Amino acid sequence: MPTPESHRLPATLTLATATDALTAAFAALSRDVTEFDFSPVTELDSAAIAFILVCQREAARLGKSLQCSNVPENLKNLAALYGVDTFIPI
Repeated sequence: MPTPESHRLPATLTLATATDALTAAFAALSRDVTEFDFSPVTELDSAAIAFILVCQREAARLGKSLQCSNVPENLKNLAALYGVDTFIPI
């Protein structure tokens, strides 16, 4: 269950929406929001993996630890397919 301090992601997390999603995610991280709630996400592609990796790197740069909640199964499957499931907080 996401906390009140979580950042809710958009319904679509694809190459077409990744830049806007990153802008919002970086703003959340700068406000010390480190939990990203994936429950709204209904459409995604491999850009979602890159999104998590970039956010994780930004969180680390800020001395924080990124947490992901309610990660869709298809995103977990993509991460496993690309071999990054052990490197990202899903």
